Amino acid sequence: MTEGRNPGGFVPVDAIFAGSGTSCVQLSAGEKLRDARARLGLTLDSAAARTRIRRDYLEALETMDPRGLPSRAYCVGYLRTYAQFLSLDETAIVDQFKREVDTQTGRAIPTAPKEKREIKLPRGAFGAVLILAGVASIAWWYANTSSGEGAFADVPPPPDAELSLLEDDTLANGARNWSVGDVWRDLPAPGTATEEVVLEASAPTWLEVRDGSGRLLFSRELAAGERYRALSEDGLTVTTADAGAIEVFVDGQSFGLLGEPGTSLDEHPVHAGAFMVAEAEIETAG
Repeated sequence: MTEGRNPGGFVPVDAIFAGSGTSCVQLSAGEKLRDARARLGLTLDSAAARTRIRRDYLEALETMDPRGLPSRAYCVGYLRTYAQFLSLDETAIVDQFKREVDTQTGRAIPTAPKEKREIKLPRGAFGAVLILAGVASIAWWYANTSSGEGAFADVPPPPDAELSLLEDDTLANGARNWSVGDVWRDLPAPGTATEEVVLEASAPTWLEVRDGSGRLLFSRELAAGERYRALSEDGLTVTTADAGAIEVFVDGQSFGLLGEPGTSLDEHPVHAGAFMVAEAEIETAG
């Protein structure tokens, strides 16, 4: 006999999934980052030291807290670098993160629409408001009409005499013969030229450039061999995930890499004068 066997070949569902360890819960992008870091036996401090990304940014990425994240370009660059460091599919992580967190506005995507509160006025209130508004309008019109006759009685006459004296004094004290040389004296000489700063990527890396007022001039990932040209000006800053992948040229002359390979820069000042001075100091020391 088949004692102990289930007649009809029926197998309980609990027996199929018992002890399998299969979880039906879909992990978020932040949970995937945290689990990958835990499998490598790393803390947030050690991961920040090895990726050169600030610890609070890594924590915000793992907890998916948009309040602790920088702008969209910064966030995507740091997320891609962190995913590569943890041996994850950076493209899939970035796409999932964008779906779950709105990095453009810095706000989490709402999971449910907010309920609209409707304010209902009691019956007859609208008519009462109209009556009160009409009474107030009539009272205001009557008050202005009754006081309009003497409204301009105390207005002083225009000060023509004072204006005439002021014009005479201005002409007497401020008269001057202007020449063409006075007009062009403070303009820059025509021979002066502004240096051109060129940032060339030797490897794929993300680059952001801002002017002195903080206005964004350029922000995207450069492929190997791509260049960004900018006129040297005060306050020009550069942010990049890998300073060693950016070579600096000033008026066609190479001044080496922007920084050490693997080093990230955040709003690093860049202008032609700084590279010229650094080159002169190196030649003098040699």
